[in-house]
Amino acid sequence: MSKGHDVAVVGTGVVGLAVSWALLQRGLRVSVIGPRGGDHRGQASRAAGAMLSTFSEIEPGHDPSRVAVETAERLAAHQMYPGWLDGLDAGQGQGTWVLAPAGRRACLDPIAAAARAAGHPAEQHDAGDIPGLAVPPESAAALWLPTEASIDSHALLEALTSAVARHPRALWLDATAVTVEPGAVRCADGSAAAAGQIVIAAGAAIPSLLPEAGRPLGVPPVLAGRGVSLLLRAPALPLPHVVRTPNAAFACGVHLVPRTGALYLGGTNRLTTSPDPEHRATAGELAALIGDAMALLDHRLGAAEVLDTRMGLRPYTLDHLPLIGRTGNAAVLLATATYRCGVLLAPRLAELIADEITVPGALDEHPYRVLRPMTVPGAEATAGRAAADIMDHLLQGGGHLAPQAAAELAAFLPAALRALLADPGSDRGDAALRRLWLAAPVQEVIPSLLALAGRLETSR
Repeated sequence: MSKGHDVAVVGTGVVGLAVSWALLQRGLRVSVIGPRGGDHRGQASRAAGAMLSTFSEIEPGHDPSRVAVETAERLAAHQMYPGWLDGLDAGQGQGTWVLAPAGRRACLDPIAAAARAAGHPAEQHDAGDIPGLAVPPESAAALWLPTEASIDSHALLEALTSAVARHPRALWLDATAVTVEPGAVRCADGSAAAAGQIVIAAGAAIPSLLPEAGRPLGVPPVLAGRGVSLLLRAPALPLPHVVRTPNAAFACGVHLVPRTGALYLGGTNRLTTSPDPEHRATAGELAALIGDAMALLDHRLGAAEVLDTRMGLRPYTLDHLPLIGRTGNAAVLLATATYRCGVLLAPRLAELIADEITVPGALDEHPYRVLRPMTVPGAEATAGRAAADIMDHLLQGGGHLAPQAAAELAAFLPAALRALLADPGSDRGDAALRRLWLAAPVQEVIPSLLALAGRLETSR
């Protein structure tokens, strides 16, 4: 067992490495626990498009108080990024286009309002103004955010890995953690690390590392969203900037991110109650992603050459805010649940953890603290907001309904969801659906409910 280190950091994704780097900069001795090389299968950081989305993740239905909290933290991270990268030798691209598909022009309004309120430019354009893109003719409008950046996640992780590994106060255990308890981390290869304080930054794997998924420590549920992505060779699309659509269909907007010699395509997010890093991208997930990209961004993507596919498990909470700071045992801290903004938030969350380690109690009032009260919308509120997203989900890839049928279905869906999720009932199929809802009472569970209902109907 390794001894003598002040802090052990479990996890070698972008948040774990950023935390390790910040603690080393504060003069602490740090044990880093997690794979250093290899495929990093299932890791959200390695599968990420790494858009630094300060504003473009905002949606029309978001609660204003939540928007205020998240925007403040993203802005703090945005301001840290240039100096942080100077010490890491990892470049970044500038500028993001947000393309509103037909009928969704209003989705640009809260994004533009948040950017302008923070003193950042947000320029309204015709959709055809996006350079390098042949947008669908029915596209509604575009928003240019010149200060939103992106970064090559692989380059960033390699820079962080190198900086941490060569630091004289760092000890890297190149092994997978299997259990965490106050004072010790035990790994699959039989090795172990002892430290006075342990920071767990292992994303969707956290529930499996802690006894009873961390409930005795006051850790709230950590959910996992499967996101698949493609790396493409697409000479016909010489995009100089990120292009994305607003969030829709329980997922982030479909997006294209320029990479050196390639183009990154992402946009899926499907909640899974059984996260398995070995479960690769499915044909259905890839078909939905490519279909959306061709229908909403540029039909020429159908001719692109596929260079690689990735699947990452995004960690998130029931209230969709990160978990940062001490658990019910002061020696065990979390840095996780960043959902779709882990790469952006990494330097900011690392700074917050370093503050808490060096000045205990620094995060006692922070909105991201682990032991915060967590308000979760019930079935009534979720059903009321879910109809539009269900329609987007069902009509992926350019599908459509007659206007009257669409209006009828949009009116029917909230009522059906309320009846299904809120009423006790006794039907076996309904009970299975309600169990799934109780395990993950968030909007992202709706596609899983639809799929489960289909399987139950088939088996009757």
